[in-house]
Amino acid sequence: MSQASKPDNAMVVELAEGVSVRTLIPAMNHPALRSGFAGYPANPRWNATKFRAWKTGRQWKAALSSGEMVVRSTDSMLVSASEQDNHQNNAQASQ
Repeated sequence: MSQASKPDNAMVVELAEGVSVRTLIPAMNHPALRSGFAGYPANPRWNATKFRAWKTGRQWKAALSSGEMVVRSTDSMLVSASEQDNHQNNAQASQ
């Protein structure tokens, strides 16, 4: 019996102008995610899931600053630097 694969429920979220990311974080937590990416402090009234989204945004911003993540020029998506390298290598190989 084969299992049907689950559809990818990832959504594209604009973190900042010109920076988007594909994530599974629920839409209700996207403002906290953007807040963390922008460097704002956490709201003490947030529940654990909003705080986790905020923390993820902070981690992505730190990874972008350190070069672990990059904004892909073709579609303005925030991706890991290794994924960007693989994308460029595949594009060059297909030419």
